[in-house]
Amino acid sequence: MKPKETKFTFVYNEIKQSILEGQVLPGNSLPSSRMFCDQFHVSRYTINRVFDALREEGLVDIQPRLAPIVVSGKATSNSSHTVFDILKQKEAILQIYQTFSLILPSLLVFALQGCDVEILPHYKQSIKVLRMGYSSGGWRAPSKLAYDILKIGGNSLFSELYSTFGLYNKITFFTEDCPYFSRHFLEESASVTSVIIDILKGDDPQTKYEKLSNMYQRLTDSIECTLNYLSDTTPKCPAQTGISYSWNPMRGQDYYYTKIVNELNLKIGLGDYSVGMYLPYEKQLASQYDVSLSTIRKALSELEQRGFVKTLNGKGTVVIKPDDTKLHQLALNSRFAEKALRYLHALQLMVLIIRPAALAAAPQFTREELDELADRFTSSDSIYLADILEAIMKHTTLEPLYVILSETNHLLEWGHHFAYYPSKKHTLSQLNKRVILALQQLREGNIDSFSDGIANCYRYNLVLMKKLMVKKYKFHNVANIRVPEKY
Repeated sequence: MKPKETKFTFVYNEIKQSILEGQVLPGNSLPSSRMFCDQFHVSRYTINRVFDALREEGLVDIQPRLAPIVVSGKATSNSSHTVFDILKQKEAILQIYQTFSLILPSLLVFALQGCDVEILPHYKQSIKVLRMGYSSGGWRAPSKLAYDILKIGGNSLFSELYSTFGLYNKITFFTEDCPYFSRHFLEESASVTSVIIDILKGDDPQTKYEKLSNMYQRLTDSIECTLNYLSDTTPKCPAQTGISYSWNPMRGQDYYYTKIVNELNLKIGLGDYSVGMYLPYEKQLASQYDVSLSTIRKALSELEQRGFVKTLNGKGTVVIKPDDTKLHQLALNSRFAEKALRYLHALQLMVLIIRPAALAAAPQFTREELDELADRFTSSDSIYLADILEAIMKHTTLEPLYVILSETNHLLEWGHHFAYYPSKKHTLSQLNKRVILALQQLREGNIDSFSDGIANCYRYNLVLMKKLMVKKYKFHNVANIRVPEKY
């Protein structure tokens, strides 16, 4: 396994980058340590260590009982050097905007439902900026309002995704250091202002979605035009070095043994290791995952606690028919309940992002691939949705979108805790029928129906698993999780 990023390192890097990217101007305070604890899922001790490191670098000033104040922001390099650095990342930056123009509209519309935006921290400031026109730094308040909306939507994955957008989009450069972008987007912001205010005040989700989609597409087109202009007017345009987009919703919680547990759990759930089969020996697993024997034993111990395997002295670890009472015992564990909630949030996110991803990927499928998928969809014990997602991701050309789909799917692997609930065969049969129907729509050239069908598969899972967790495992805190509608 590759080295795991420490909690301190990833929090430090993200907060420092947000300062250097100009998301918080000198003289303004950072969010409180409590807010950062919630955002990054770390302790206050870790956040305080990060604050101390930032102070040592001269980036923040810390006074007792107050949030740190930013005292130094983005580097004051000459403009030509800044343009040169931006152009080295041209293709990657454009992919960031293209990805988020696809997924942000549905996330925002969903989060806005039932949301009283007027009580949000950055609402009044944002409306003032929008009505008076953008000036230097004027983008910050509307951007923070979008974060507020996604945060109050009840799914922390939404706001976490939006935070990564801010780390990679280089919006400070375009709005404050690039006159061409200002002339072609910000100076025509009257229409954008009216659109945003209409969206915040409107009631019809479909209208909101269409307006947001048009606005983000216009922003993406403006970014592309600006990057092309800079390329055409910059002597010796640099070669692409790119930036590697990263989003890891399990950072701070992705211990080695839990990754091994989840992968083995997935293989058991999918039938790669069926009842009666022995898992590889401990030494083989340790070599396979490049970890110590103690880590493997800890992972196998948790699998045994879940009731999926049993370790026999001198023989090894065998897959057994799960003991349902063990899952009930686990359900009483607060950590287990938190993971259940995270799993349902991942399902909620997938319902919203898979449709635009499927729409973008569908034209790339060949007739041979469709025939191969149809042939594979013959085994009643297979999970066809896993195969169709793999095929969609194969044709996902936007790297950030691929990362988001992949990480969301990793969160969904946890759901194989419940792979053996009593109605599994009936449920799997119904789900597979939905996938086959969606594939048939794609074979007939109905891309919209195909994309809607795949989203409906994840929607079906969300409804089913929410009901199961409330009725069978008494996770009443998941009862209020909303099921996204089609936009």
